This record gives sequence, structure tokens and C-alpha cells, in this order.
Amino acid sequence: MQRRNFENSAINRIDTNKLGDVLGIVERSVNENDKLIMNVSSKYSYNDLISRLFIGSYIVVIDSSTNHEVMLRVNKVEGMINSPLSIRGTEATYVRIVGEFVLTRALDNGSYKYTSFLIIPTNGSLVIYPNADTIQEFLGLRGNLLLGKASINGHDIPILIKDKALDKGFLIIGQPGCGKSLLIKKVIRELYPMEDYKNIIIFDRTGEYAKHLVENGLNASILIPLDLMKLNRPIDIDELRKYIIDKLRILGFRNRVRIKMSMSKNDGIEFSVEFSKQGYGKLSVYPLSIRFRWFIERAINYLDPEIKYVITTFMLENDKALNTVQGFISAIKDPELLNTIGRSPVNKAMDLAYSLKSTGYFDAVLNVGGDNIDLSVFSPIRVLKSKLVIFDIHELPESIINIYETLLIEDIVKWFTGSQGVRAVMVVDNAEGLMTNDDLLNSVINSIRIGRIYGVSFIIAARSFSRRLHREFGSTIFMRMSNLSSKIRGCHESTNLLNNEFILVSPWLNVGCIKGLIA
Repeated sequence: MQRRNFENSAINRIDTNKLGDVLGIVERSVNENDKLIMNVSSKYSYNDLISRLFIGSYIVVIDSSTNHEVMLRVNKVEGMINSPLSIRGTEATYVRIVGEFVLTRALDNGSYKYTSFLIIPTNGSLVIYPNADTIQEFLGLRGNLLLGKASINGHDIPILIKDKALDKGFLIIGQPGCGKSLLIKKVIRELYPMEDYKNIIIFDRTGEYAKHLVENGLNASILIPLDLMKLNRPIDIDELRKYIIDKLRILGFRNRVRIKMSMSKNDGIEFSVEFSKQGYGKLSVYPLSIRFRWFIERAINYLDPEIKYVITTFMLENDKALNTVQGFISAIKDPELLNTIGRSPVNKAMDLAYSLKSTGYFDAVLNVGGDNIDLSVFSPIRVLKSKLVIFDIHELPESIINIYETLLIEDIVKWFTGSQGVRAVMVVDNAEGLMTNDDLLNSVINSIRIGRIYGVSFIIAARSFSRRLHREFGSTIFMRMSNLSSKIRGCHESTNLLNNEFILVSPWLNVGCIKGLIA
């Protein structure tokens, strides 16, 4: 019921508070089934009130007896007819507000403490429609890493989380096309200027990161595996240069560029790429050939047991057979091997050997002034001298990519164990391939745990949900996917997400979760 005459009324003299606009005064409150039900008197009309107090909006109640501040999420608002006046002389609109408790904060020694303890406001408590700053403070959105924005009470609230949240990693889960890579690119751009991070390392399975980051002014080094041995001969410098230019076109770089080549004993060959367009960053390209011996000895734990038996036999009896893929093939063809270990292991090893050789990614040779240089002797780790590093593996075949990516992750984490006081971020996008094999997943989880000790944080994005992987991360970002509600417990946000929307679940928030949009 609404009454008009507001002169000399207590409500009319209360307009604003540092927390936001004062909507009214609590006349009566009760806790029922973990929901706070309040009768509130207000100077505003019923239409004005319901235009603000829609389902899902937030209000703050300042308890008149303790000055503790309680945040509620509105579930329901209804008008009250013929409500008795408890504040003498006040003509008001009366509404009943049903709210879901969010959290309480109390001022203690000059700073706020947040608690899940529910306080039932006493009569005379103020009901506040909070401003943007108040909402940010209550929800714990006061960091330096911008993930997106949340639409709350008509405000665009920046979702800012402390970059220290990365220490325990981010796991991003969502269907293809929902915006996972877009979010990762945003996080990388946010992290790049921060001096605390020595390296940002990206494993790119789609070939989309280099162009985006360089066009946004970031300097990057990219390591590109090349299938040069498909030619079955050494290549010369001019051929390699044309090869690199072709790869840059595939990555989306079609503008005019200047390319300068340099070569050193430690770093191998580097192509420095400068773009004519203003605002672009610089790009250093490192061509890579995979060393067969390194790959086969390290991959042994992820291969079929019978193939592992063949490799182990060579390691004990014919070590040189593992130097090159062609040497491996020749050794497998030895009739004595067939008599020693049987046909099935030999056939499986032969299939693997020919499969690896046909890719052309192993033991490439470059002819420089009549001298042959083995490109595979240069370690991929050499690119870590740059802050932003991209391992572009999007053209690797299925027979290699999952194992190769896992081995690189292991080696990079191991490299950081020799550093002290260093912070780095490793981004593994489209990681579902690493989750299909228990041995590969075990290795990734082990790398996450070791990396955490030595300052290496992981951002992993995948299409499918792995509970084992989920347990390794402090913060999870859920994006559009089926059966999302069953994966997020205790979250009041709607799980019907559109593309580029997400729900952040993190202990760095003051609340269980928050829904946002990539901005």
C-alpha cells in the first residue's frame, strides 16, 4: 500500500549512504529456511522499488544495533496492503522483500572482515541499493587481473581478481566456440606488462595466438616444428626462408614484413620479423626439427608395452639404433630381432617407425655453405630467453602431438626447477587430447604439482571436464557446456550461459561464484 505526504517523515530525510542509495527501513525481519524475509517501509513508489529490486539484484542491510552490513540477493518482492505504521508519522510504501543471504561484513580494527554468519537485522535497519564500488568490495573483486565484467544492479562491475590467484592455476572448461581462447588471450594481455612474470609460455594447437598477440603490440617468440624431412634431403637457407614465410602466411600474417636471419651455436637459427603496420609487436621465429632419440627415449612410457619392449631391447643391446628414425627402421628389419622378441612387437614398432618418419618432423638437416647442420640438436628450451613464448604445434599429426606436448611440458617445468624466485605462466589450450590417456594425464598433473613449487602456474583449457584435473586447480572458469549445473555446487548463478559468458569459482572471491562476460 502506498501513501503520499512525506513532509517531516523519517524516511524522507534519509536519501543516500556511502554504500549506495537508501531504499527504506526494516520494520520487521525473520529468517525462514535460510532466507531473510523483511517488511520494509520506503519513500519510493512500488513501481520505483520493483524496477530496482528485480530477482537476482543485490541489496545491503545495515543492522541498526551492530552496524554490521549484510548483503542479500533478492528472490522476491511483493507489495503489502494495510500494513501498520511502526514509525510514527511516516507515510510510506510497504513491501516484503525475500532475500538469499550472501555474506556479512563487520569493521574490525579499521578493516573489514567477511563472514558467512547470518545476522537478522533489527527494526530500523537501513536497506541500501549498493553502488558499484560497494558491490566490488563485498564480492572481493579488487584485484589487478581483469577477466571480464558482471552485470549487477544495472552496473558493469569489473571482475578483477588478484594475479596471485594464478599461483594455484586456472582451469577453463567449455564447449568449442564458447570463448575459452578469447578469455586466455585477454589474460595473457593482462599479464604481459607485469614484471613479476619472467615467462608466459603458450602451447598453441590451433595456430591462433601469434597473430592476435603480435597485432595487439606484444613481442613474442614462436617455435615452429617443420616437416622438412619429407623432402628426404638437406635443405638450404633460401628454402628454409621460403618455408618460414609460408608458415607465417598460414598463421595469418599476410602484411608486408621485413625478415632478418641470424645463426648461433647455442640458439640455432632465428628469423626476426618486423611488421610495417604501426602498433604491431615484434616476432622472432625459431624453426625446429624434433630429435628422434630424445623423443623415442622420453616417449617410451606412453607407448604400447610391446613397442616399449623393442625400444628397451635396443637401449640395452644396440644403442645406436635410436639415433635416427631411419636407423630405428633399419634395426627393426634385422631378422635376428624377429627371432628374439617375436613378430607382434616387431610389427607394432615398425608401424610406429614408418608413421614417425612419414611426418618429416625428425632430424632435419640444413646445408650452409656446403656444411650440413643438424637442426634437431637445438633444444626447444632456447626460446625461453623471451618473455612471451609460443610453441606452435597445430600442424603436428595425431601420432606425435599429445606425447610431444607432454614431453615439452615436462622439460620446461624441469628447467624452472633450477631457478629461484621466478614466476612463470604456462598456457595449455585445447588440452582434451592430454586427458584421453591416463599416463599423459598423470604426467600433466605431476608437472602442475612440481611447477607450483617452483613458481610455474598453469592455465589449462579443455572441452571436457576431468574431476582429477579439476582437483589440481584453485580457480575454475566454467563456460557454456552441457550439464553444467551438476559440476557447480553451491552457486546461485544461472548456468545457462551464452558464448563469451563464464562463471568463475575461486577462493579469492568473497562469494562462492560470480557470472561474467568477457570484456
